[in-house]
Amino acid sequence: MTYPIAASPAASWRDSALSRVLGSAASWFLFTLCFTLLFLVSTVVMGLGGSCASGGPYEIAVECPDNVAAFAPLSIYGGLLAVGISLFLARGFGTPLTTWGWPVLFIGLGLAFLLANELTGYIIGGLFVVMGAAPLLLELRGSPQRVFLGQRAANGVQFYEGERARRSLLSPTAPNPENAIQPTTAHWLVALAMPVLFGGLGIYVARLWFGV
Repeated sequence: MTYPIAASPAASWRDSALSRVLGSAASWFLFTLCFTLLFLVSTVVMGLGGSCASGGPYEIAVECPDNVAAFAPLSIYGGLLAVGISLFLARGFGTPLTTWGWPVLFIGLGLAFLLANELTGYIIGGLFVVMGAAPLLLELRGSPQRVFLGQRAANGVQFYEGERARRSLLSPTAPNPENAIQPTTAHWLVALAMPVLFGGLGIYVARLWFGV
């Protein structure tokens, strides 16, 4: 006699629309919070001459301000956690943080270097901008719609992306399956609300937390 195998509880709650929406919202909030803190840390350090230190047994030439010493490591680990939340919970719903995280990080930090108005800053900043823009351009080549809308609705059903859509490094799932649906205006509004509303909230909280 055979018995049916029960569905995994872990899989069922992750597949829910609520899980995807909350995962996307939380990941965008945490990522923009951490990136804004890191950007502010970078601008402060640039203003101090490009380097500072805190603690340790040696004499420190330039002491890091308290907010720099606290937020520099916190922002890095928090940003990685945000991408993990997107991968584990959002899973293709909403404007994909997995696509935008790297470009925002490197282009944003590149701008911080460029604003230093120094030759070294121009070189490093230019390199960072290229490193951030290259993968974004590759994803746009795969499917511009996917870059902004995501690949799935909140219920997990894939969107129809057009006949020219192709797989990409960050979206290896084949586009346009038989059950694909045409995205509606409501799909676009909900997806874009993730970075606009929750990302904007993350920036606001970071500025308050940093004290600017």
